[in-house]
Amino acid sequence: MKLSSILNFCILVFFTLLFVNDFFPATTLAEVLSKKVILVILIVLVIIQISTAKGTYKRLSKKAYVGVTLYTVGLWIILSLLGGKSQFGLSLNSPIFYIIVLLLAFDLLRVYRQSKNEETEKKAKPQ
Repeated sequence: MKLSSILNFCILVFFTLLFVNDFFPATTLAEVLSKKVILVILIVLVIIQISTAKGTYKRLSKKAYVGVTLYTVGLWIILSLLGGKSQFGLSLNSPIFYIIVLLLAFDLLRVYRQSKNEETEKKAKPQ
């Protein structure tokens, strides 16, 4: 397995832990790993990820972008439905939630249209 894949997985895990810690601050997890510790680990992982890229810019694939977006919003919804209260102010009742979801929906629609345009251009090009 590639180092970048392992780092991406670890970043996703610690991002999830940060979300869970925010919504459920009175758990054992929050006592063991505080938000500050998780944030420091995330920053270190991102720095390692950037430094191992060696100056090459790797754009996130469209499928990965859609997956990460849906995962984040889904996590937000699930943690709220499980009874978690965000210390940061993220809530299903907040108008900010609906604004963010609407913006993400428009962005996902843009990505979808872009991929469809790329497919039609590929088909139109003679080989």
